[in-house]
Amino acid sequence: MKIKKIIYIPIRRNGSAKSTSSPRNPNRSGTMKTIFDCWFKKTKKKKKTILDLPEDLVEDEIISRLPISSLRSVRSTCKKWNTLCKNRILFGKAAKKQFLMMDSRRICLMNLDLSKDNGDPSIKQVSVLDQKFQIPMVFQSDGLLLCVLKDYSRLVVWNPYLGQMRWIEPRNSFHSSDRFALGHDSNFNYKILRISSEIHPVTERKVLGFELYDFTSSSWKVLDDVTPKRRQIRSCQQCESLKGNAYFLTSVRGSFRCFDFTTERFGPPLPLPPFHSYDGFHCTSFSCVREEQQLAVLYQRWEWESSDTIEISVTDKIGPDDVSWTKFLKVNTGYWVYPTARSFLVDEEKKLAVVFVLDKLSSGCLYQTAHVFGQDGYFKYVRIGEAPYLRNMVCSSYLPSLLQLNQPG
Repeated sequence: MKIKKIIYIPIRRNGSAKSTSSPRNPNRSGTMKTIFDCWFKKTKKKKKTILDLPEDLVEDEIISRLPISSLRSVRSTCKKWNTLCKNRILFGKAAKKQFLMMDSRRICLMNLDLSKDNGDPSIKQVSVLDQKFQIPMVFQSDGLLLCVLKDYSRLVVWNPYLGQMRWIEPRNSFHSSDRFALGHDSNFNYKILRISSEIHPVTERKVLGFELYDFTSSSWKVLDDVTPKRRQIRSCQQCESLKGNAYFLTSVRGSFRCFDFTTERFGPPLPLPPFHSYDGFHCTSFSCVREEQQLAVLYQRWEWESSDTIEISVTDKIGPDDVSWTKFLKVNTGYWVYPTARSFLVDEEKKLAVVFVLDKLSSGCLYQTAHVFGQDGYFKYVRIGEAPYLRNMVCSSYLPSLLQLNQPG
């Protein structure tokens, strides 16, 4: 076994493990002491190194303590630890509970524990991703983050798990009104869709412009006739990436569209769940159900009689040209729920929905809050933290990616 790098975990006299990569957790020091002492006593006849630690000890007491941005060093230790990292991050129980919380100042990996039957739900910060720039907009697809810099000079595609970045220069220039989507074609060639608001040279009316960046050629191109009516796409709202494609709400009542990164065109209008009414003022937002690669939609209509009810539906099947829906959850909330940046998550197994909002307390302080809804009147809320500066919080399910971000040739 070829060793590239050794990570030392000194054992203090009191037996607790001191990690140089993450803060010590006092609640688990006793457990660490017992596990390490027992293991070293049993193996003291034969000289052992940390690379000989049992797999469950490495996973539960070392890898689990490290932020995702530090796992690159662990993975380079040896082949065995690299495999353990991949299995835990991509397929372990912890991966199913994690999501990203993103705003203009930081991106955090959060752990969501929905203990419906055994107590209150909890949300804890796992780590703050090591970003070196401020980002007013973030778009997520397949574990990759597409970040727009604060001065709108460039884009950066970031793989936090591998610690890799790829900088994207504009064809001309980017603007604050631009919206982006990240996806890939059927050959897994990644591309970026840019939607801009432009003034038509003849009619002098605002129209949408479309450009596409190809990672293979490292170049932008202008797209023409990608959708029958360019004003149908609601570029002002966040899109949702799913199975390599991007889904957008439209200005046409009760419909949405898919941008297919293989054909490089928008597909036909797709129907939103038919059991909702899209007349009048209403809130509609998308989310991705990660394990099954499904799309979820949250709906709430503003009426005096029914503004206290939210409905969530999930796709049975979905593609650029076809979709079918099934009802997931209908909850009487007793108040108007407006998801911050239209962010929400669903847990199909526990039949729960987590809606992220900004709550304003009587003191005037804003708090990032998760409202957890379930069947039979189940409701809990979790205060994530104070948000004195925050006006836009994006929360998204997250599964790390192993995609290598090759730099332009």
